[in-house]
Amino acid sequence: MALTVMKFGGTSVASIERLQSAAEKIIRKKEAGNQVIVVVSAMGKKTDDLVSLARTISAHPSKREMDVLLSTGEQVTIALLSMVLMERGCKAVSFTGWQAGIKTESAHEHARILSIDTSLIRPHLKTGSIVVVAGFQGVTEDGEITTLGRGGSDTSAVALAAAFGAAQCEIYTDVTGVFTTDPRVISKARKLKEISYDEMLEMAYLGAGVLHPRAVEYAKNSHLELVVRSSFSDEEGTVIKEEVSMEKSKSVRGLAFEKNVTRVTLLGLPNNVTAVSHVFDAIAAKQINIDVIVQNVLDEARTSLSFTVDQDVLSDILNVLNDKEGVLGYQQIIHESHLAKVSIVGSGMASNPGVAAEMFHALAAKGIKVKMISTSEIKVSTIIDDDNLVPALDTLHETFHLAEEESLSL
Repeated sequence: MALTVMKFGGTSVASIERLQSAAEKIIRKKEAGNQVIVVVSAMGKKTDDLVSLARTISAHPSKREMDVLLSTGEQVTIALLSMVLMERGCKAVSFTGWQAGIKTESAHEHARILSIDTSLIRPHLKTGSIVVVAGFQGVTEDGEITTLGRGGSDTSAVALAAAFGAAQCEIYTDVTGVFTTDPRVISKARKLKEISYDEMLEMAYLGAGVLHPRAVEYAKNSHLELVVRSSFSDEEGTVIKEEVSMEKSKSVRGLAFEKNVTRVTLLGLPNNVTAVSHVFDAIAAKQINIDVIVQNVLDEARTSLSFTVDQDVLSDILNVLNDKEGVLGYQQIIHESHLAKVSIVGSGMASNPGVAAEMFHALAAKGIKVKMISTSEIKVSTIIDDDNLVPALDTLHETFHLAEEESLSL
């Protein structure tokens, strides 16, 4: 008997009607002869509502108490879904993250899963129960409730699937699969039948919101096949797995983008071996993420350093850098907001050196100025003005023929 893990996101369980719809899919999977573990998120915007409730009390609430609070959202869902399944004649049992044996590190609000005690769930699977687990949460060795941060339910589902040796992990969401880019922005975006772990990982890191990067990392490391599909139809989804044995005809598989990007530049930074490390040490100490980095040597004594951050943390960055001005020794800080990051992604880019040039030619032809560039073997990212975001996506989608079906050859 095969075991399948099915994960349903917040929009998929946002109401009793949607819980009923999810139950239909779960029951069909069970009746097909599978053991089933279901992982769920909080209903709709429940997590956001809980955050807002806490903010009415404190601008900086305790991280421990926030984890206790936010973990309740998923507990509502598991209980209600289990009730729906039982009303339909199924054996079902709900588990919180700690009841399911999900042990995490002690980092509140963004803990990582360390281990899963499968002995707590297996007896229920053996007796034919559908096991419904709260995603996004776990417990430390000391019994402290933790949450896993953004995309945590995806991570819970993949980690459980890996721990139980599941045949497959299905991620049910409000889209029908992984697209060449966001179809809400580019109408010609095409759903991909399959995509490699590495390509999906880059897409996720670069802004594609279908899956969280940590979940893809778990799947890749465990060689676990993922399927992203719709909660609202039976349409075939997108399979995420190791690279297929056939060579794809397209070097670029998809486009990812991020909004609300800000570029920060330190001018007149000392040109020595420790200056850059001191800047990033100061930022890392405040747990602020940075992205694209460019350094330009001005002369033997001075250099400039630019990097991008989320626009929402600009004030935090400026506070850190101003506090450390005497230590860092820069002459001036300048910053520019209202930027966006646009990236092309594809494993075939590694063996096709002309892809980057084609990207820059296409943007130049549309008069789109590139302000920063970041590359890896399978992606090229550019920072542009945010009012050029849609034109850039449109022209790159057309340049790399992403609306056309791929042909595969041996």
